Amino acid sequence: GRGSGTFGTPPPVGRPGSSRGYSSPVMDASQRELARNRAAEAAEPGTPGVVTEAHIAALEDAIRDALRARRSVYEGSQDLLLRLFKAVDDGSGDVDCNEFAGVCAQIGVSVSPAEARALFRRFGYDAVMPYEVFAHTLITQPARQLAQDMPVRKGAFTPGASANFHGKVLYRYCRKPVYTPSNWDPALADRSADMPLARLVIEFVYGYQGVENTGQNLFYTADGKVVYYTAGVGVVYHRPPVHHQQFFLAHTDDISSIAICPAAIDVDGRQYPGRTLVATGQVTSVEEGPFVCVWDSRAGSAPADGAATVPELVRLKFDKEARGIVALGFSPTGTRLVAVATDNMHSVYVYDWRKQRVLFTGKGQMGDPPQVYGVEWNPYEATHGATPAFVTFGRKHIKLWTGDAGGTNWQSKQLSFGKLPMQNVTSVQWLPPRQGPESLIVAGVADGSLYIYKGSAAIKSIAAHRPGPQYIQADGHPAHGGVRGLRVCKGGSVLLSGGADGTVLQWDISDGTLAESRFAGPSMQLKSPFGPSDKWAPRIRALDYSPELDSIIVGTNNCDINELTPTTTDTLMDGHSGDVYQLAFHPAKPNIMATCSDSGHVHLWDTVTRSMTHCAAVGFTPRCVAYSAAPIASTGSYHLAVGGAKGAVKVLDEGANLRPLHDARDSKEGVMDLKYSPNARFLAAATADTWVDVYSVERGYQRVARCSGHSSTVRALDWSADSSMIQTASADLELLTWNVRTGKQITMPVRDAEWATYTVCQGFPVMGIWPDYADGTDVNAVDRSKDGRFLVTADDRGLVKLFNYPVVVEDAPHRAYRGHSSHVMGARWNANDSLVCSVGGRDWAIFQFRVVHLDPAAPPPAPPKPVWGPLDPQGRAYGFTTNPVSLAPGAAAAAPPPPAELGDAGPSALQPPVGGYAAPGAGPHRALPAHMAGIPEEPSQGQVAGGASFASDGDPGEPLARNPAPTRMHADDDSISLGGGISQEL
Repeated sequence: GRGSGTFGTPPPVGRPGSSRGYSSPVMDASQRELARNRAAEAAEPGTPGVVTEAHIAALEDAIRDALRARRSVYEGSQDLLLRLFKAVDDGSGDVDCNEFAGVCAQIGVSVSPAEARALFRRFGYDAVMPYEVFAHTLITQPARQLAQDMPVRKGAFTPGASANFHGKVLYRYCRKPVYTPSNWDPALADRSADMPLARLVIEFVYGYQGVENTGQNLFYTADGKVVYYTAGVGVVYHRPPVHHQQFFLAHTDDISSIAICPAAIDVDGRQYPGRTLVATGQVTSVEEGPFVCVWDSRAGSAPADGAATVPELVRLKFDKEARGIVALGFSPTGTRLVAVATDNMHSVYVYDWRKQRVLFTGKGQMGDPPQVYGVEWNPYEATHGATPAFVTFGRKHIKLWTGDAGGTNWQSKQLSFGKLPMQNVTSVQWLPPRQGPESLIVAGVADGSLYIYKGSAAIKSIAAHRPGPQYIQADGHPAHGGVRGLRVCKGGSVLLSGGADGTVLQWDISDGTLAESRFAGPSMQLKSPFGPSDKWAPRIRALDYSPELDSIIVGTNNCDINELTPTTTDTLMDGHSGDVYQLAFHPAKPNIMATCSDSGHVHLWDTVTRSMTHCAAVGFTPRCVAYSAAPIASTGSYHLAVGGAKGAVKVLDEGANLRPLHDARDSKEGVMDLKYSPNARFLAAATADTWVDVYSVERGYQRVARCSGHSSTVRALDWSADSSMIQTASADLELLTWNVRTGKQITMPVRDAEWATYTVCQGFPVMGIWPDYADGTDVNAVDRSKDGRFLVTADDRGLVKLFNYPVVVEDAPHRAYRGHSSHVMGARWNANDSLVCSVGGRDWAIFQFRVVHLDPAAPPPAPPKPVWGPLDPQGRAYGFTTNPVSLAPGAAAAAPPPPAELGDAGPSALQPPVGGYAAPGAGPHRALPAHMAGIPEEPSQGQVAGGASFASDGDPGEPLARNPAPTRMHADDDSISLGGGISQEL
């Protein structure tokens, strides 16, 4: 009977005729697991009596294993449990918490009242529970039980359709079924089918393309700004103290070349000063071939106004066979533009760009791209009467192109290296003519030397820079960086050279020649941003000079931009020098974020000052980074965990300038993701070894559990809000849940678990993030906003997308933001949801987006209120209408009175009539046919004669309900007869 159960432990129940107790290794393990969960929750501060999902799962396992240890061939586990329950049953078929605990005690499992109540709630009951349901569910295999008892749906919800479904969902991009929460609200699916009431506005782009550029890609503008490109964005940078950027966002893929127009020019009647117009070329994209954009650097998309792009003047399109544009160059007068493609012939195009007309096409250099690195015009065409000419240069070649005044006929000639070693030519400048129009050509080469060309051959080599370290070219061969920066300045009297040794030299060329060790000023040396321990100085990749500022701008292979004077060196832009795969925001400081790159460094950034604040080497190739959720007691500060190659995990003290605290290496393959638990007591590391290691922070990062069961690389993980479970997603689209205290997989669905973060790409709340063309690998990262309203994704098409959360409808509406040129590998919200930052993998860039919340759209205007009036010019038919018909001359002017019940009817009460309308003078049981009333015989659904449109109570387009039998509606009680057996109120 009720209350007869006891929490004591009677003699053990076993096989009939046996008097001994039962135990087994499995039973002992489950009991130990249950004890660990109890001890862990008892030690958890501030949560007394809380029973977590992992705790309940451990309790179920303990009961199940205890029954298996006591079963026999004569009595199975379910029969044994039912026999014990029936012994305390009062005939109701139910047990309360006390009776349940007493039965469990008989099989050797102690159950507290809190545990019993939590287990009852898990099975959907409160004070009492039908024990037959419990016994069946407990013993039956979880997968089989779910297949029998739950409705199944295939695919995410459909926009506009009902989402009133509670059960199991199977969809293509997750190997395991997912489940609707117990309290699922179908209205959330309607919200998922709407555009989010927020948008992202790009505020700042960290980095500069200093790794894969082959030619000059950094320029001063006439007004002292700096123009360059990063990923797929053209950037106009306002130097300090403004420290602000404008963006050109019209490109759809990687920008691969840039040039600035040196002369003032007229375009469509408007004058543009010199060094204000910029041309940028990109590689071919999925949708279209490469193209070149010419745009004005003075007007831009300031973050304050959120404009999409700066004004684009001209777009020059190429076929897909061109593959991309590797080099660009404006003529000295600015009227012509040379573009070099990356097809196998490296085709050279000469454009009259203002008219978008090709003047000439020629073969540049045969071979796998990139063979051509850059193009340089002879700048003395207008000032010294030189023949129009330009040179293209690159892999072990330099070629001179000369043309006529019209620019339509160009001849090319390969220049010889003479007696000098054949090398890659990495930069070119024309020296001022000494006598007549002929100029010497200076070429920077791979070993750091400067070759001087006269006529058609190199005549001299001058030692200038050290060769610097080797790097691997696109074709796989090693090479030195060489002299990447050359610029004639100060009225043609000085030649600046920047080399792979990080040095800028000032050469005296006042007499039109270049001589060994003849300098016009002191050399300037760049220092490594990674400190004196870095044996290699930054390699200069581009260089320019501003006569207005008398300063030099250089871009380096570390993706930094530095401004130099003879006495100062200022870093204008910090960047990464390796691939960037993940970032993490500080949990308490919304302006602080951490990134890690394949260069072996961890960087801390301040999004307010938009600068790098700290940088530390970790000694391995890092791939993931995570902040602790709270300060750690042992140090009193936040910890920063970094994971990477060969299972390495390093913990840094964020409060002590990234001082190393702990190193671990418990896996052979790479660590793909790291997360601290919300209570900051555990750290979980997802690895490519197909398991997840759990470390105890309080025990000095000792490994306390290993969750093993995936069949592929574990890509991401999330902690439950109570820190008892983690969910993990693998590369083969498998989503699993684990008890972190034991490392055991939780096989029952945890549909109602609350997750502290949501960064896995599988699961019910994110099943609508996948586009139609996806194969399951397209989305690389997701992150839910802290307030749970929005979700951002990062994908292989270079897009950052913003969704409403949860995302449960197929191909859910979203806002997409382009700019990254590579696969976007990570995207995260900051601590107060005011920013989203993304990292672009191989484009080495961070994009900082500001979140702008939008006001809901104004509701559509209310439909006009129908009035009682004539429906035809003769005045024979009257009814409610929003567009009364004008009566013909001589027609009856007096209108019949409106039905009393309908006189105040609003639009919501009106429904589309079918068949005919009641006419004046018609009998109470007579309907006027449609053709007699002068209206269409079959008015369209939702459309009343006269033009009024109405919707049914259900979805738009829902068919009208039919009565089982025709219904007559009497005119004398304010109703009309409708044909076809359809009853509608007016």
